[in-house]
Amino acid sequence: MEDCRPVTIVQVNIKTTLKRLVAESGITVTHLARATNIPAQTLHNWLAGAEPKSLVQLKRVSEYFDVSLDYLCFGKEAKPNKSLTEYENEINAGVFEVVLRKIKPPQ
Repeated sequence: MEDCRPVTIVQVNIKTTLKRLVAESGITVTHLARATNIPAQTLHNWLAGAEPKSLVQLKRVSEYFDVSLDYLCFGKEAKPNKSLTEYENEINAGVFEVVLRKIKPPQ
């Protein structure tokens, strides 16, 4: 039997984000190419809508602009995972209970 679960497609949109970053920083694609050691044609292709083939190159661009890969690829930051301290009010209110109990002595 085939799996009939819906497939979620994530749309990579480097074109828009990269255009905005280049414009806001006031640099040229040639300057970005030299600074990141990525061929200018590759960057022009990304700006035209081509999807990148190298994660290493994406990482170089994200580091150059000091943004995350999530922001570069999708135009928004990933939602951070909640830490235990963010649940402190619920834990103290009795929503969660953590019990540590010795169940058998060490042998």
